[in-house]
Amino acid sequence: MSAIFLKNPIEVSNRLEDIGVTKEQLLEVVRSMQAAKNGCTDNDPPSAPGWSAWRDGTRRLREVLAPSGWVKDDTDMISSAFHKANGIRLLVCNTDSGTGLEESEPQNCSFKGSATDRAINSNEVQILMTSILDQSLPDDVVPFDPAANDLVKIVHWYLCVYINGEAVRAELSCPVKIASGYFSAFHERIILIGDQDGGGVPLRRKKPDDDADVEIPVTRKKAL
Repeated sequence: MSAIFLKNPIEVSNRLEDIGVTKEQLLEVVRSMQAAKNGCTDNDPPSAPGWSAWRDGTRRLREVLAPSGWVKDDTDMISSAFHKANGIRLLVCNTDSGTGLEESEPQNCSFKGSATDRAINSNEVQILMTSILDQSLPDDVVPFDPAANDLVKIVHWYLCVYINGEAVRAELSCPVKIASGYFSAFHERIILIGDQDGGGVPLRRKKPDDDADVEIPVTRKKAL
């Protein structure tokens, strides 16, 4: 089954509201990731750009969501922002050029281990159980209660971000399958920055002579 794909601005805004975040909050995280990755030089270790983007993105995600009731969570060695009332964990992930495009799907840039396997398997079970609960059941059938099962209490959403120099695409997506450490199927994809947006976000930087923020537009270069 194909993933639910949302890119219409109104649909995106409404769905993000359901989850408990705003597009601008998530774009703030993307800006932080882009600045961190592009701040690396050839003298950094090869893994520095991706690791720096993930580190700064995770930190900024927790910072911008904290006033909205999200808390930092490192359960099972997975760093996330967690909203207990909503039963949702948000995670940051560097993904490939399939990000933000309807004809393809994002794939994580680095291998994910058993903890991510468990998180995504939990997503699959949660989505399945929700689908069953939405259906009409005979009166003599007792519906499944997700709250009674630890495995399906939480849904993990990934802020998938593709950065190639000044080219940026991003989406908030819910993977439901993982194969050999890499995302292989999604239930839902909410596009934040697609190729129709020019592939860029405004970076906020300070003027050298004062503390005022200025927005420097970032234009998209054709990805290789």
